[in-house]
Amino acid sequence: MYNLDNLGLKRGDLELLDYNPEYDRIFKEEKQNLEKIFDGKYIKIEHVGSTSIKNIKSKPIIDILLTCKDLDEFIRYTKKYVENEIYTTKEQNTDEGDFLIRKEEDGKVKAFIHVLPEDSVYARNYILFRNYLNNNIDEAKRYEKLKLELYNKFSNDRKKYTDGKAEYIKSIILKAKK
Repeated sequence: MYNLDNLGLKRGDLELLDYNPEYDRIFKEEKQNLEKIFDGKYIKIEHVGSTSIKNIKSKPIIDILLTCKDLDEFIRYTKKYVENEIYTTKEQNTDEGDFLIRKEEDGKVKAFIHVLPEDSVYARNYILFRNYLNNNIDEAKRYEKLKLELYNKFSNDRKKYTDGKAEYIKSIILKAKK
């Protein structure tokens, strides 16, 4: 049995843990919560990010992609009815243009909910990347190796760690599109 107390990190912290088969169950539970909270406001809710890729190390934070028809309307709704002590929002959209919602409990970020319009290229890229690595274990292991190298270099600088993965991620998305 896996210790789920390890789920989540304090904002800005970086830690890589072994794959946990419970991540899928945790995602499904959070998906059910989000379906209730955003009833009628979303198109699709998907498990993305490294916790959705089988058998590689990842930050113990569940990444979720939520697509919607109108991002501005979704943001207004979230800020008015959803944002609270557990669900907080990032003031500025990320580099990919997604509206980011954090689920925080016990002083730890447990999930990142990336919200994008349904026709977003970035939304498609999240899915392409996940599917490609889940269908290509050798490539998934190369990604894990890169993550470990970056972690060893930048364990105290989450932004540099994340930036260090960008070119590799782009290359995988290009492969997946072919």
